[in-house]
Amino acid sequence: MLLISWCANALSAEDPPSSPKDSVPIVDVQLGKPIYLGAGGDSWDPTWAQDDNLYAAVNDGAGFGTVKENIGFNKIVGDNPLRLTGQTQDSMSEYGVMNAPIATEGRNWKSGGSISIDGVLYMSIGMDRYVDATYAGRQTRINSSIVKSSDHGLTWSRAIAENLNKPMFPGMRFATPFFIHYGKEYEAATVDNADRYVYATANNGFWDNGDNYILGRVLRSKINALNAADWTFYKGGDGLLDASWSDDVDKAVFIIDAPRQCGEGGVTYLPGLKRYVMAAWYYPVGNGHAGEIQSTEFAFYESPTPWGPWNKIKSIPIKPQGWYIPRVLSKFQTRSGKDLQAYIAVAGDWRNPKYYRYTMVPVKFVTASAKPVVNARPSAD
Repeated sequence: MLLISWCANALSAEDPPSSPKDSVPIVDVQLGKPIYLGAGGDSWDPTWAQDDNLYAAVNDGAGFGTVKENIGFNKIVGDNPLRLTGQTQDSMSEYGVMNAPIATEGRNWKSGGSISIDGVLYMSIGMDRYVDATYAGRQTRINSSIVKSSDHGLTWSRAIAENLNKPMFPGMRFATPFFIHYGKEYEAATVDNADRYVYATANNGFWDNGDNYILGRVLRSKINALNAADWTFYKGGDGLLDASWSDDVDKAVFIIDAPRQCGEGGVTYLPGLKRYVMAAWYYPVGNGHAGEIQSTEFAFYESPTPWGPWNKIKSIPIKPQGWYIPRVLSKFQTRSGKDLQAYIAVAGDWRNPKYYRYTMVPVKFVTASAKPVVNARPSAD
């Protein structure tokens, strides 16, 4: 059984003036019975494209194909979340076979977030060290870049040599960018200047157990240029104002600050509630390569805007599956009375093939107008 306990923080009686009047705070999260698909690997971050399919990279596995690579890219098809199928679009063999350290200093290439906008797929990639002694064995990432595809993930640019030698975002501070998802092909981007900008969050350079998240943005009209100089970072204040943004990533403020509890992952906008949600995650033992690693923790946050205030609403221990990098999908969201039913895409314990595959987990977001369920115990399998 998947045991759920929660600790909801007190929420303000009123949202900030900039939030929509009908934005509904989320006070509880309830997980349902998972659906396991036959696609091995991890780090799934599905984006909903204009052809109504989901597209996602996979790391350290074959995904829906047969060749295990550091990074592969997949198409996931289906209108029923219980019966999805998939196929490999690009095995991305230039980035190395699974666990092959072909990036700099013995690091492995890995993917981050993905997004589909105006018919183009974008994906962030970077260079990981599985066990970094400098950071107490946490898995670090450096030197991220964004690549793009205009043919549904069959081919990509920038070239690998450029990503290796001239990364867009050197170092660790913006090494794990995950784009905020705004529905199918970004069509729900009608709030918070998202019709003009593409937003992305990133932790401070860790696959697991990062310390905080910051927020970056790029003009929607310029994301296609793949130019780091076009990006700015939220430094505080009203995020609708240009003065609240800086081109210096080191001036970015933390939108969520939770040391060792900020694994890589992204934010999803819920149009039905006019609210943003992030499922952060971490290993309670300290990192993914120490002790009994199959236990992880999900930490759910919600906010009326991309820049906050972000409120922690619930923590959920995940055992024995050890799911990580949970992403709330834009596709398959439906209202359930005053609440919202959705799905989380995730993979689990990398030592156990039962859980180390693409997984869909039903999730219900309960609003302030409904009574939370305190001791829900959904079945784990």
